[in-house]
Amino acid sequence: MRRPLLIIFIVLLFIDLIHINLKSIDVSKDNEIVIVEGLVKGKVEKQKYDQYKIGKFIVNDYGKKKSLQIGQIVKIKGRYKSLDNMKFKDFDYGRYIRSTGYEAIIYVDKCEVINSNYLYISIGKVKKYIKDTLRYLYKDKSDFINSIILGSSEYLSTEEKDMFMRTGTSHIIAISGLHTGLICSMIAFIIRGINNIYKLILLFIIIFLYSIMVGSSPSIVRSLLFTMIMYTAIFLDRKRDGISTLSLIGIFFIINNPYIIYNASFQLSFLATLSIIYFCSYVNDIFKNRLISVTISANILTIPIIYYSFNGIPILSILGNMIIVPCIGIIIYLSIASVAMFRINLYLAKLVAYFNKEVINIIYYFLDKISILSFSYIEVDNPKFYCVVIYYIILFSYMIYKELKTMKEQENELQGYYKECQ
Repeated sequence: MRRPLLIIFIVLLFIDLIHINLKSIDVSKDNEIVIVEGLVKGKVEKQKYDQYKIGKFIVNDYGKKKSLQIGQIVKIKGRYKSLDNMKFKDFDYGRYIRSTGYEAIIYVDKCEVINSNYLYISIGKVKKYIKDTLRYLYKDKSDFINSIILGSSEYLSTEEKDMFMRTGTSHIIAISGLHTGLICSMIAFIIRGINNIYKLILLFIIIFLYSIMVGSSPSIVRSLLFTMIMYTAIFLDRKRDGISTLSLIGIFFIINNPYIIYNASFQLSFLATLSIIYFCSYVNDIFKNRLISVTISANILTIPIIYYSFNGIPILSILGNMIIVPCIGIIIYLSIASVAMFRINLYLAKLVAYFNKEVINIIYYFLDKISILSFSYIEVDNPKFYCVVIYYIILFSYMIYKELKTMKEQENELQGYYKECQ
């Protein structure tokens, strides 16, 4: 069998779908007063309330009774809100919350700090320092930089989010394989290569701490696990099959949280990676350009999700990505450099930030010009699910045909197991 992990993943996927759709609704605890204890792993300050991620719960503090910090272990007394049957029009909000790994929402009545976790406290302080320093150095562009480095895209304005969506570059403001690859490359450069086991372990520790800092969303964990496996394969001088690696990560995710299959971040991250692995070499044979090939390849399997979930199709995504992708590494590296220099030499930090802001301003200028073009984005008022199903049936049938053909060729010793995207 060519890719047994892929078969296992597909079987688990169908079992998961059947199990979730047959599961009965349980609202027995709805509106009950409960007491929960847990570690504060995330915090978002909103206009009317503070939202915390505590253990397996989303905790909303509308009264802002107590400003909790990441790393504190707290006891919360509040009203339990079941995620079952929590729908707003056509959007199943409860299912979405479950897809991010949480069991319920709790509305705070009383709160007590009972302990603290030193690791998370330290990471929380580092994150706050980076965020505050970026705000000081970059002012109005700090929200964009915080989104690509810390995953804090919730502070971006509606206009900014709309600009990225219409130009097909929304993946830039959500940490993915592109971002983690750049950060890992920077770490590898600083420690002068991954040429011994200690450096490999150090890289993994830094990646693990970084994943905690940025929130460990499905797309982040997927990209970090994929990167770790890639570096391990390079270190051991072993070839790896990208689709099997991706399938293994998918199996882990589904076992850990069955509802993750309804998470748009997971869907887009998983399908974009699969699409690049599978179609990149074919597309590159036509265009002979790595950036164009990767952009087109990523869209082949993700366009139906964008069409159905976000009610539109970005027509000029290739142009938008050709503008921003080559510059994103420069922006990330200069942003990190400016933060590192902030305590050492404020003048140099401001100088680096000035050049970085100019790069960002240029990118924003061109993306804004693209986004306002009438033909840059096709809006769909009522996307049809059957169109998505038909698209994937045709495409996956082709992929299965190619797989069977490859297996036949392997049996005849006409083709090796691995293909590389040139």
